[in-house]
Amino acid sequence: MNLDEMIGSKKAFMLYVGGEHCSVCKALHPKIFKAFEDEFPKIEMLRIDIEDEKEFVARLNIFAVPAIIVYFEGKEFFRKGRNISVEQFVDEVKRPYGIFF
Repeated sequence: MNLDEMIGSKKAFMLYVGGEHCSVCKALHPKIFKAFEDEFPKIEMLRIDIEDEKEFVARLNIFAVPAIIVYFEGKEFFRKGRNISVEQFVDEVKRPYGIFF
């Protein structure tokens, strides 16, 4: 299953795009995943490296990392990049999560 099919087949999905040489990505990744595990257990999550999925990431118009996209029923609801407040991001996702689940 490719990434497009994976995203489209899930009721809720969070895609985290990071980079091997990105210190912000490395610090933010565990915080985001922990917050989503705690607050949104029904959202499936995947981390990909921008270097490993260049074509896919380019189609998503991601040009800087970290980038986080949250999908509900295959549609993009939220997109955050660079400097992200974990608490603020969690607060934004709560409402649609409550509607879908």
